[in-house]
Formats: sequence, structure tokens, C-alpha cells
Amino acid sequence: MPDAKNKGPADPGLSDIRGRMLVLEVVAMTSLALVLDTSGEDGGKMGRGILHLIREAVGNKCDEMGLSDNASSTAQAYAEELIGTALATLYPSTH
Repeated sequence: MPDAKNKGPADPGLSDIRGRMLVLEVVAMTSLALVLDTSGEDGGKMGRGILHLIREAVGNKCDEMGLSDNASSTAQAYAEELIGTALATLYPSTH
């Protein structure tokens, strides 16, 4: 994890936040695609379990942080978007 002392100003600008979010999204989608790309007999079961854990963790974190229903719905929708993108990378449609 990056050292907090070397992050620059305590109040990062919007472009800094956008850049960091982009990196987090790419890392999350790539990591998720790699984890879900399981082969073998139990691969599908393991992938479904990972997706369940991600969805559950997002819900739990929203509750822990006391997010509003709207903010929780947004977080869960974003998680589904990342999951969908990772799955589309693994299983692109053949048109």
C-alpha cells in the first residue's frame, strides 16, 4: 500500500481523484477477471462464490459506513458494473 506521507496535498484535486479511480477500476476489473477465469471441474462454483462474497462485502461495507439507501444502491450498482465488465472481458459476445 502506498505510503500516506508521500501522497502530496491532504486535499487532492478532482483530476487526482479521477486518476486514482481510473487506476482502481482497471486493477479491480483485471484482478476480478483473472480470479473468475477459473478452469477445471470446480471453477464455476468457485467463481460464483467469489461473486457472492463481493456482493455481500459491498452490502456489509455500506451498512458499516452508515450509507443512505441511495448511496448504498449506487455502490451496489457500481459493483455490478465492475463485475459485468470483468465477465464481458472473459466472455465477449460473438457478433
